[in-house]
Amino acid sequence: MEKPDWVSWEDVLTCLHEAHKVNKRKGFTMPGYAMTMEEYMEKLGDGQCYVALEGNKVIGVTSVKFIKSRRWCTWGKKVAYNGLDGILKEYQGTDVFISLNALRYKYIKESGVNIIEFNTAEHNKVVIKNNLKRGARIVQYAHRAKGGYHPIVMVRWLHGCPYPDWLCIFMFKLSKMIVTLSELGSRRKDSVEKE
Repeated sequence: MEKPDWVSWEDVLTCLHEAHKVNKRKGFTMPGYAMTMEEYMEKLGDGQCYVALEGNKVIGVTSVKFIKSRRWCTWGKKVAYNGLDGILKEYQGTDVFISLNALRYKYIKESGVNIIEFNTAEHNKVVIKNNLKRGARIVQYAHRAKGGYHPIVMVRWLHGCPYPDWLCIFMFKLSKMIVTLSELGSRRKDSVEKE
């Protein structure tokens, strides 16, 4: 359901923190794990937040906001940016995320926006695989995130991807090469400055 007023933002953030503890143990920390209330509210902005409840306990959360894209494949277009997802460990593998995602996609479709964008860790194979099955494309590799992982950008066009698969793959590999070279250059510069 859309987050009701009686559910506190602290409860939403607590759910995100708990849900992302699993990711931390896997070696990558999604931004939601260590996010403060101020950072959370800034990231959500004027977006929409959905929660799954068991009684009064928040067991899952997802959100969406509309942004103007800066990606090569959606440049300047209004896209639905999915983010701030988390399901408590004991509810993962149930229909909780499917239900939350259905609410989010209904909201997106009703808005008239036809492009969905989101980031995930490059090691988050389950999320990547599930979204590829739903028609998303991996389009960009990004600089290391605050949590110490490299995010990959995925985009899903609700009316089909306008680009051939080979172009999306090429642009992803090109962006990965650019990020890798940039990070190597930064490390080299840092080591020279220390000497």
